[in-house]
Amino acid sequence: MPALQLLGLLAIRLNGQYERCVAEHGAASADNINGVTGPCYTVMMWAGAFSLGFITVIAATVIVGFVLGVTDGRARHRFAHGRWVYAIVVGIAGPWAMFAYALAYGLGRLLPALRPPEYRPPPSVAAQHQGWIEAIHLYQRLAKGEPPPTVVAPGFIGPGAIYLDAPFTYSRFYGTTVSYEQGGTFVYGSPAVVTGAVVGNLIGGSIARSRAASLAQAQWREFAYVRVIVTSTTTWCCLSGRWLAFDHDVVLSYSIDGLNCILSFADVEPLRLSGPSIWCHAVMFAYARYGPSQWQQAPFLHPLREAVHGAAGPSPWGQQAEPAHG
Repeated sequence: MPALQLLGLLAIRLNGQYERCVAEHGAASADNINGVTGPCYTVMMWAGAFSLGFITVIAATVIVGFVLGVTDGRARHRFAHGRWVYAIVVGIAGPWAMFAYALAYGLGRLLPALRPPEYRPPPSVAAQHQGWIEAIHLYQRLAKGEPPPTVVAPGFIGPGAIYLDAPFTYSRFYGTTVSYEQGGTFVYGSPAVVTGAVVGNLIGGSIARSRAASLAQAQWREFAYVRVIVTSTTTWCCLSGRWLAFDHDVVLSYSIDGLNCILSFADVEPLRLSGPSIWCHAVMFAYARYGPSQWQQAPFLHPLREAVHGAAGPSPWGQQAEPAHG
């Protein structure tokens, strides 16, 4: 807005120069005849350009002020959002824009108030919340003494009833051995050249060793999307067409870390499963491992116990959990 004043002054000055030029040389001095321009032609073109720009900017700021005024009025915001210094600057530099804003703000206050947009969580968060709600319902059903619900799992031929069939992200935690090549360099030249080559070779070898050590240390590996089947005795993971069996009775510990459930074993690498159905898996694992009379005491089910008894409130993903029934 302050820069607009400079544009206006330039337009006024150039228009004055054009009028003086025409008064001195006559009206024909601003004509362009067959490529031959009069002495006032260039001044006329610049004066017209600056005048048009000034009018265009004024029209644009008036429109913007009007739209903002109606929007703020309907949203029931404070006038100019309470930013009085900015309002004064705009009022001095562009009184027409402030007048349009004030008029539209009053009109917006008379119109129905705008409703705030409804929050819609991302699909991943919505899926996680839905999995949490399903786990609460499953917990309540088993707590009433009802048998666990079974599902049909096409393509699975393992033994026993199936209590869960869902997609998960699969990974394993272990270290490994990583080999690297120590490059050799043959250099012929001055001492400076040979010294530089030796130093570069040492630096390259150090970087290769550090990278190999980082890759070899224990970390989560083998990331893949798998189909997980839970029966009364086993959690099955279909990895690249192969069914891997993880028996519940050999699990040393079961924990939930954020969006992951982690199963540790005595003889094999820990297993991590991630996905919206981790809490359903936790309920069914506790029920299968500890039996109908003790499964509710599993420590990793503490958040679900609180939710079922109305103490947890929101789910782990920031949405309101459904209240317990019965």
